[in-house]
Amino acid sequence: MKHKLLGTLVLGVLFTLTSCNDVEKGYENVTFYTFEGDELIRPTNYRTWVYVGAPVTPNELNNGLAPFPEIHSVYIDPVSYEHYKATGEFRDGAILMKELISVGAKTATSGNGYFMGEFQGLEATIKDKTRFPDEPGNWAYFSFTNHDEPNLKDRGVAFKTNQCNLCHDQTAADDFVFTQFYPVLRAAKGVGADVVPENSSQRGNGPFSMMHMSEDPMDEIWQAGAPTPEGLNLDLPVDKEALFSFLSDKKYEAFKAKEKGRHPSAGPHTKLGLPVRVYMNEAIVNSLEANNSEHPMGSAIVKEMFDANNNLSGWAVMVKTQEISDEGNGWFWYEVTSAENSNALQAIGNGVIGCTSCHMIGSKDMVKTVYPFQN
Repeated sequence: MKHKLLGTLVLGVLFTLTSCNDVEKGYENVTFYTFEGDELIRPTNYRTWVYVGAPVTPNELNNGLAPFPEIHSVYIDPVSYEHYKATGEFRDGAILMKELISVGAKTATSGNGYFMGEFQGLEATIKDKTRFPDEPGNWAYFSFTNHDEPNLKDRGVAFKTNQCNLCHDQTAADDFVFTQFYPVLRAAKGVGADVVPENSSQRGNGPFSMMHMSEDPMDEIWQAGAPTPEGLNLDLPVDKEALFSFLSDKKYEAFKAKEKGRHPSAGPHTKLGLPVRVYMNEAIVNSLEANNSEHPMGSAIVKEMFDANNNLSGWAVMVKTQEISDEGNGWFWYEVTSAENSNALQAIGNGVIGCTSCHMIGSKDMVKTVYPFQN
């Protein structure tokens, strides 16, 4: 009991100091995690840190296939929070903890909803340029969830880059962190070390930060990672100019299925919330209806992208060019961010890492679009 009390007092004193304009005096060098070799020792006491939010993506809203169906309670260490307030940046040494909680009851006296059930798992993300110099943004991701038994693992090793980093890179609003879903962090960003955002009477700080694509549209992760087969008889061409002509002529409108209208984008194909509309050819529709785990060669999806004024601003395309997905190498990926200029390319080719890194999460053979369509 004495040791637990001492630890609580030390953390309380540290938090008080960092809340009083002291981040510039060296407290930003405090670390809240420990490694033994490549293994991260499971952090403790994180529920005393700053609570930043609790997103949930339930199965009911994701055609029964939510990649992360739990409620996620997210905490950031107090020194990093103070640093974020003072500088508007995540410090080297920042750690965020994500506690996974099942969806319990779905009805209460307050009405229907998603209410917290039981603790299920624990994850962490750390920014450390010394330990992870080659990881995008110097961030690494860890899990202590033990699917075989109720107890958490004591140690964790970093996920591979294509399992987390690249998707965070392209869809997280601020330095690999999904601040577009955390108003606590948005309100704190760069407000100053002496400011306490929650004490402000202001509510509703305007539009949240938008997702973004790479500043260099043809950097390494948007280039082909595998060769594109030639001489294929597909419903649409995979040659750059021929495909742009096919899209410009809107020949995809003859596909078997299309959304009745546009829906707000939830991904990085355009800014978050701008309209998109999806078209699917017969091969992918039949495969989705059959609930296949591997879609056939020739499966094709076209997504129209629109700007804030509902003008067509480009297309995103995925076409399966071989029978085996091979972690996305069997798919041809294409995105052009103009309806007039075929050279306004974001991605083209098979096995584009920037595409596969997101599409492999919570999908069957890379297809994330929910079918049947919701509109």
